[in-house]
Amino acid sequence: MTASKRFPPPQQGMIRAGPMAAIPDLLHEFGVAPAPLLKKCGLPEDIFLHPDSTMPFATLGRLLKACVRESGCAHFGLLVGQRASPSALGAVGFLMKNSPDVATALNEFVLNFDLHDRGATLFLKEAEGSCLLVYEIYQHGIEAAEQIVDGAMAVGLNLMRSLCGPDWLADEILFRRDTPEDVEPYRNFFQVPMQFNARLTALRFDSRWLARKIPLADPVLRQHFLQNVQEMIRHSPEDYRSKVYQAVLLLLGSQRCNLDGLADYFSLHPRTLNRRLKEAGTSFRELHNEARHATACQLLQQTRSSIANIAELLGYSNETSFNRAFSHWEGTPPAKWRRQMQATSG
Repeated sequence: MTASKRFPPPQQGMIRAGPMAAIPDLLHEFGVAPAPLLKKCGLPEDIFLHPDSTMPFATLGRLLKACVRESGCAHFGLLVGQRASPSALGAVGFLMKNSPDVATALNEFVLNFDLHDRGATLFLKEAEGSCLLVYEIYQHGIEAAEQIVDGAMAVGLNLMRSLCGPDWLADEILFRRDTPEDVEPYRNFFQVPMQFNARLTALRFDSRWLARKIPLADPVLRQHFLQNVQEMIRHSPEDYRSKVYQAVLLLLGSQRCNLDGLADYFSLHPRTLNRRLKEAGTSFRELHNEARHATACQLLQQTRSSIANIAELLGYSNETSFNRAFSHWEGTPPAKWRRQMQATSG
């Protein structure tokens, strides 16, 4: 029986346990017993012994929040990500390591990311000689989301170094989240300029790295893992709505975040995209509003960006229009909602 049958790919809102496998050891190092925390979060004690097992994305957030509280380490998620190697990504990670070049590997990662994580989305954007490997959580209301993001960025850096060699450095690390109280652990690990309260979360690097040949890549192994990934795809539920929603998140804040821009992203005629969205039980307007709502909540909770800046990022003509929309979603204006969330988390 194959691994994909024993541990099917994540369902919507789920994530593989592999990249978080360091959590029990880290807790032990801080003098904290892992079993009680896992039990409180509804997770089996041995979940991290099975990297292809899955857990709800929201459960991971609750677990990391508890880890921060019990360990007293505010950058616990960063430490978890630092210890994750590309093999933690399972078959997709091994497929990447045996790709002919970095561009192929990253495209495979983006294409098959939902076989690993279905609570966030991944994009590769290239423009003017620079690349952005973008990671965004698309579920709002996730506890300790900043811990998940920190870990994901550390995994991304480890992955790029494994593909390009140990001399690889990003040009810049962008975090949508607020600036942590202690930035030193981030500086020590990433060793490049960082920007917090950014418009997105991403590793920025020179496009020339895309042509880099991957050392020790084996075409035979690549074919083996490609077949493995294809089998996983066959067992993965189709979710056209989710794929389009992730694309809307990518386009959000740009002038292309409209039906024509979305259709162009999928190389479809707008009428064809409209028909497919209708068949999936949704519409561009519904997905656009959902993406604006989720992103607004994330920005209000995780950053100190002004209401005016958030309104502009989300494509509203003015702050008043954004206030009206947000009040419709949450029943209260964004400034008041932000204060309530801060009081609750405090």
